[in-house]
Amino acid sequence: MASEHLRADARDPISGDSVRGNTGGGKPLSYAAPPVTSGGAHPSVAAHAALFDGVATRPGLPTSDLPLDATRQTPARRASFAWFDAWLGRQDLAGAEALDLGCGRGEVSVQLALLGAKVTGINAEALPFGDDSFDLAVCAGLMSFVDFDRTAAELSRVTRRDGTVVILDTLGHNPIARMGRKRRLVHGETTRFQVENIMTCNHIDRLRAHFGSVDVHTFDLLTLPMIMIENCLGRIHPRLRHILAPLSKGLRGLDRIVLKWRPLRRYAFRTVIVLKWPRRHETD
Repeated sequence: MASEHLRADARDPISGDSVRGNTGGGKPLSYAAPPVTSGGAHPSVAAHAALFDGVATRPGLPTSDLPLDATRQTPARRASFAWFDAWLGRQDLAGAEALDLGCGRGEVSVQLALLGAKVTGINAEALPFGDDSFDLAVCAGLMSFVDFDRTAAELSRVTRRDGTVVILDTLGHNPIARMGRKRRLVHGETTRFQVENIMTCNHIDRLRAHFGSVDVHTFDLLTLPMIMIENCLGRIHPRLRHILAPLSKGLRGLDRIVLKWRPLRRYAFRTVIVLKWPRRHETD
C-alpha cells in the first residue's frame, strides 16, 4: 500500500464541492505514501526541536492546562476543544490503545488516560510501531510541524481497521491569523517551516488518499479577534483573559450560526478532523 498511488476527485474538503478531478492545472490528483528516506527526519525537525526544547525547559511552566479540555482554555478558544470533549465523551475508551502524536507536555495524553485509554505519547514522523497498533490516534497542533503526507500515511498504517484518527489544528486561509503567525515568526515563537505549512483545504483533501472518511468541523471565525485580544490581556495578567468571557461566549454562539454557511468555513481559525477507514486495509 505504501508504494501504491491512490486517485481521488479533487474537491473543497470543507464545502464538499467537486472540482472534477483536477487541481486547477489539469492534472488529476495522485497521492502516494512518501517513502522513508535514509536521511531520516525532515530538516525542519531540528529547528522545531530546538524551539520546543526551549519551551519545555522554561522554569515555572504551569500545570493548570492539564488535561487539554475546554474548561482550561480561555473563553474565546473553547469551541473546538468543547467539541472534542463531547466527542471523546461518546467514545468507549476503556482499555483502548491510544496514540498521542505530537504529545508535547502530555495535555492530550492525560485527557485520554483519564477516560481509561492506554496512552502512548510520541513526537515523530516515522512511527516506531507495527501496523494496526492503535484504536485511536490524536494529533493536536502537530501537522504543520511535520511532513504532512508522510505523517498521514504513517497514521493510516498504525491505525486499526475500525480505528479513528482525530486532528485538532489551525487553518491557514484567514488573513488575520496569517498576520499573527508572521508576528510570532518575527519574535522567534515559531519556525518559518511551520508558518508556510499551516493546514489548508488542499492538505485536508490529501487526507482522502489515506482515509476513506474525512469529517471536517470548523470553529473560530468571529471569535478570532477576541482570541488575539485575550492573548494580549494575558501578557498583562493571566486573569485578564477572562474579563471578556460573556462577549466571547456570545461570539461562539454566532460562530455556530455563521459557519453553517459553507463559503465561510475555509476562513475559520481552527478545525477538528475525524478520520476513519484507513485505506491501507482496502488491499487486505
